Amino acid sequence: MIFLLSINFSVFSQNIPSEGGGGYSLNQVLKIGLENSYDIKKTKLDEKAAAFQRKEIIGSGLPQLKAYGNYNNFLNVTPMGIPGGVLNPETSPNDIDVIQFGVPQSLQAGVQLNQLIFSQSYFVGLRAARTSEEFYLLLTQMSEEDILYDLAMNYYSTAGMELQRENVHANMDRLLSLERILKAQYENDLAKKVDYNRVKVNLTTLEATLDDLEVGIAQSKNYLKLLMGIPMDTALELAPQDFDVNLETILPGQLNQDLQNRVDLQVLNKQQELYGLDIKNIQSGYYPTLVGFADVNYNTFSNDFTFLSQGKPWYRGALIGLKLEIPIFDGFQRKNKVAQAKVRAMQLEQDINKANSAAEMQHQNAIKKLTNSIRSAEAQEENLQLAEEVYGQTELLYKEGLSPLTDLLEAETALREARTAYNNQIINVKTAQIDLYKSTGDISTLAE
Repeated sequence: MIFLLSINFSVFSQNIPSEGGGGYSLNQVLKIGLENSYDIKKTKLDEKAAAFQRKEIIGSGLPQLKAYGNYNNFLNVTPMGIPGGVLNPETSPNDIDVIQFGVPQSLQAGVQLNQLIFSQSYFVGLRAARTSEEFYLLLTQMSEEDILYDLAMNYYSTAGMELQRENVHANMDRLLSLERILKAQYENDLAKKVDYNRVKVNLTTLEATLDDLEVGIAQSKNYLKLLMGIPMDTALELAPQDFDVNLETILPGQLNQDLQNRVDLQVLNKQQELYGLDIKNIQSGYYPTLVGFADVNYNTFSNDFTFLSQGKPWYRGALIGLKLEIPIFDGFQRKNKVAQAKVRAMQLEQDINKANSAAEMQHQNAIKKLTNSIRSAEAQEENLQLAEEVYGQTELLYKEGLSPLTDLLEAETALREARTAYNNQIINVKTAQIDLYKSTGDISTLAE
């Protein structure tokens, strides 16, 4: 038996016209949420930061040019001792002559250029930066899926309360009609006061139920506004829309069965890749580093600070060279850092195994939930049809005076409960479908 449920319910609408008029569909609500979500905006900023970080690492391998200047004022020029007789023939070689080399004032200005020639850490860092960009992109996708899931579940939750409100209104209309009849009969001594009071009690109960539903709908709408990123004073009007829950259109086999396409699993795998690069980066410290440099500078000297008042000659200095650093022994620090990084990678491996098992569990649970929800909805549909028949027959018998009012009120209550159970179950079918989409990583298709 192909199960088909067709029922009118309301969807959310902003106080601005949507495409084609009317209220917003679920698809439109999801798109608004994706555009305005605070969490998604934050993760996109993380993406930008990762891109800038990659550019920063690239820049460290480009030529580094800087200008510098030095001013030295030796309050006491450092003395130096030399053997006697070197500069003064009258001094005995066994004596020590103390002289001052240098002048008190000196000024230097220059330009220095450094160029990284080889660094294993630099190449690993580039790979890690690109992987980090991919990691933050996946985090954005995961945030989008979380937002879509919350929006869809809240959407159907509110839709379910709207259905219940319609059900309560329908029952109240029936009871109000019955109350008017009983009131007229009571006033003409054709009905008992107790029967009239029973109807009023049922009406009061329904009014309280309706008040609770109104509060729940208002709260659900406010939460939806928060998820959509729109102001709380925005009017979210509800527009009627038909939806069909057809078994043939939501079979689990039609969805992607490769759970590795789930973004949360991809995030963990990408994080594991980053851990591997972290280990390589630490190990790159065993490789030598080669840097080329060049320096051009100009120097001037004086006994007093007269650089501004008197022209001083400037003496040029220049040099080029290579700087090679070869690590030999670091007290086993690097070895232990690698060991720590490997432990973190092994811990992450356990998280990945657990996440894979959890994903499989969620998928199987979602399939079971959807299957059971459809089966229950079929039963509730048949039960609702039966309750409608019972109420119609009881109402006819009551009008003919062959059935007491208590039977009619019981039939009305049974019909309301059957309709409530039916409404709840069709919403359960839709939420089970959302769970199944999320378990396979296909929930983003809802916003396409």
